[in-house]
Amino acid sequence: MANALNRHEALSPRAFTAAIVRRDAFGPRRAFHVLVAEASGRVVGYASFVVGYNTDVAARELWMHDLFVLPSWRSRGVGRALVTAVARETLRRGLACLEWGVRDSNHRAIRFYRRLGARVGHARIVSLRGRALAALSARG
Repeated sequence: MANALNRHEALSPRAFTAAIVRRDAFGPRRAFHVLVAEASGRVVGYASFVVGYNTDVAARELWMHDLFVLPSWRSRGVGRALVTAVARETLRRGLACLEWGVRDSNHRAIRFYRRLGARVGHARIVSLRGRALAALSARG
């Protein structure tokens, strides 16, 4: 589903495999956590998140990396249920806030998040990877 999310967002495809998900989401050195939504015995959506630190509020936060629902299950409450579960997890862990990013072009998601009560700010997510990351780290 993470690969489907990237296709949906018109990004380069991820190289997620079942083995990578088992290792990084469920292994002994887990890199992220994942919650799944199931219906009729199959996974129809997921949310992935990590615990981080928010310097704006000087407190730990939960950062939701992905929220994805299969197209045939959208507008049926699955996304709301996943975000609600992540919000509950945020409070269960005693964290100060839940944050995530959304692409400016994803107007449907922005409307959905506003209906949940989220404030949509103007920050952009900036990323260095691959050659750009290596080139910058090599500079003196």
